Amino acid sequence: MDYKKIAETVVKKALKLGADEAEAYLENNREFEVNVRNGKVETVKQSMTKGMGLTVFKDKKLGFSYTSDFSEKALEDFVEKTVQLSQIATPKPWNGLPDLKKGKPRDLDLYDPSISKVENNKKIKVATKVEKIALAYDKRIKNSEGGWFGDAESEVFLVSSKGISRRTKSSAVTFGTGVIAGEGDNMQSGYYGSSKAHFKDLEDIEYVAREAGKRALEKLGARPVKTQKVPVVFSRWAAPSFWSGVLSALDGDSVFKKATFMTDYLNKPIASEQITLIDDPTIPRHIASTTFDGEGKLARKNTLIDKGVLKMFIYDTITARKAGVKVNTIAQRYVYKGTPSGSLLNVIVNKGNVKEENIIKGIDQGFYVKGLRGSGTDVPTGNFSVGASGFWISKGELAFPVDGVTLGGNTLELMKNIELVADNLEIRGGLNSPSFKVSELIVGGK
Repeated sequence: MDYKKIAETVVKKALKLGADEAEAYLENNREFEVNVRNGKVETVKQSMTKGMGLTVFKDKKLGFSYTSDFSEKALEDFVEKTVQLSQIATPKPWNGLPDLKKGKPRDLDLYDPSISKVENNKKIKVATKVEKIALAYDKRIKNSEGGWFGDAESEVFLVSSKGISRRTKSSAVTFGTGVIAGEGDNMQSGYYGSSKAHFKDLEDIEYVAREAGKRALEKLGARPVKTQKVPVVFSRWAAPSFWSGVLSALDGDSVFKKATFMTDYLNKPIASEQITLIDDPTIPRHIASTTFDGEGKLARKNTLIDKGVLKMFIYDTITARKAGVKVNTIAQRYVYKGTPSGSLLNVIVNKGNVKEENIIKGIDQGFYVKGLRGSGTDVPTGNFSVGASGFWISKGELAFPVDGVTLGGNTLELMKNIELVADNLEIRGGLNSPSFKVSELIVGGK
């Protein structure tokens, strides 16, 4: 099928039926997933889907619907019904398509054609092998949570009556495993995986397997510690969970409704001067990069926090208009069945210049956080409370594993008390952070 032509035809039809503005967002996707447990295939899923969402505006009234039927008659009915929806909706002054700059999206090398040529048997072998190696890593590893392999290809077309016609094609591939170590009441699980846009960029199977085994073993014998206020190091594995809570508080709609503790902090310090946080979806061959966002805006780098100062909130076009602000919008559209909403694409906390081991060496007694059970930040109040696990630091060394503790405090105070940022940033997914040290935080235990 000529999907670009289909999208263009739908937009023209909507305008002919009386729409003031129209936008078609079309997806063509393929996905594969296999799960293996104890050497046996448990599930294999494969799907090919296509669909299109149509947004129309008539007299500032919004109509939206979606379809997966691309036959000529079905599309005619689809467009007609969507335009009818716009005629009965309530008009709102901020409604309308975004004003987009024309231009060609950058080639970020996000699509790997070799992925579709990998035979399913090979994919199953990868999932089986990574689990097998992890299970054999140490005799204390007793069971498996399974091995997995998945890949996907996605082609997206966005056509707007404002003269915009964009296309992007991307791929993703992932594999990993989880294992269980210990016996009786002393059992711990460990997971590790690798996800990339290109098949050849995946991490080594043996490395992934060893990391999963290591993560299970290192937690054996974990115990809580007494409640105390000590320096806390958030590892690069735990830090993204923390920052996800901060980012939730930067949502433009929440700011407009005054439903976030960040409402009055634009252009004010909210963190240590060592913290700069950007959204950069323009990194070539990165799994979280994109050539244009959910509204069709060409991908660009945006700075959210600059040396501790909050520089922008996160808006989509309609939310920004409603709030009466002129800003760089950033939007995601997760599936063709929905409209775009303000959301970041690929968040990076800039790295510092200190080795993580040197940060730890400088702490007499403290807590090294390896995992968080949530983000911890309460968006309306800014209170911070979250379950955590990791290692106790004693005399500059990781002394023993810790679990069953809670970190408590205030998110703004925590960010302002960041003393050191490590140089160990690794860009793996859509939210990336180096390790960082907070001068002190309440660690609640027994």
